[in-house]
Amino acid sequence: MQGNTLDSVETWQCVGDSFEKFQKIICSFFDWNCDLDDSGPDFHWQMNLGVLKSQDSRNAPRILMARLTSSRGFFQIQTEPTSDVVIIMPVRGALRLERGGATQTIAAGSAMIYQPRTETRIYHLAEARTCEAYIIKLSFDWVQRFLYDILQLPVEQDLQLGPVIDMSASKAKLLARLIATLCSDAFTFQSRHLSPTLQQRLAETFSHMLLESIPHRYSERMQAPKAGPMPNYLRVARDFMHREARRNPSMAEVAKAANISVRTLETSFRTHMDVTPHAYLRTIRLQMAHQALQDVRETRPIAEVAADHGFPHAGRFAQYYANLFGEAPSDTRRKGPAK
Repeated sequence: MQGNTLDSVETWQCVGDSFEKFQKIICSFFDWNCDLDDSGPDFHWQMNLGVLKSQDSRNAPRILMARLTSSRGFFQIQTEPTSDVVIIMPVRGALRLERGGATQTIAAGSAMIYQPRTETRIYHLAEARTCEAYIIKLSFDWVQRFLYDILQLPVEQDLQLGPVIDMSASKAKLLARLIATLCSDAFTFQSRHLSPTLQQRLAETFSHMLLESIPHRYSERMQAPKAGPMPNYLRVARDFMHREARRNPSMAEVAKAANISVRTLETSFRTHMDVTPHAYLRTIRLQMAHQALQDVRETRPIAEVAADHGFPHAGRFAQYYANLFGEAPSDTRRKGPAK
């Protein structure tokens, strides 16, 4: 293996001749629990990995790109929930997805896209003793912020993706070619030589193409005709909400800060952001509470954290929270900081 830890690595080239080494390096890297279906010949494998980083957030990785080959099939189980977006596109062999009691098979010409928010089992099925797949992993905080920049709306964690993409569909053909290029040996080996600016532009381009090519929770909003430029007073109102969210200001206060009427505030939010101002503010407060509950230094009772973010009724807070994040506040606290 060439490279350091994930914080500093630009490219990896990993080669091994045992499943134990594969488990130690690859499975732990992707947070997979892996096993073999049955006994058989020796397990040979290779993974070439590239990373695209952003210019901010301490140069954190935003997209991992890999080509994985192995001499036998195996299966992976994702038990630790995360909202990161994972794409696996089989090149040789096929995939079988088992999740929530349903089974789906993904052959070459299709791809799998999912967020492992619940236990997910994926079988890599060999063809003539060979498995080959392209793997791309996007950090959710990157996707979330990217979508927010496009929609100017708070983004929920469950993007309602796939889980199967038909890569022969007209919108997905170019996406398939881009995935193959990003995961190619030539690109992964050269990705570390790209400037930080170009790395970020490539991450933005791929994210935009992905979100334009496949159906997801916000597809209709992305494709809806724009209502024209956002008025400046609406930007003022939105910025005021973000600054004052914790104390849960009234809509009359928000309207006054933007020097408009409450009725204009309501109409403008619906026209330009497809959401009520009240729901927008509530989502901001829920996201702030979510971040607080992930902080190991925050030890106050959950009801107290909720009240501190404008939710005096613990039961109602728990309902809103579960609808947005797909888990109870206590689950967030138990899991701790997001990876």
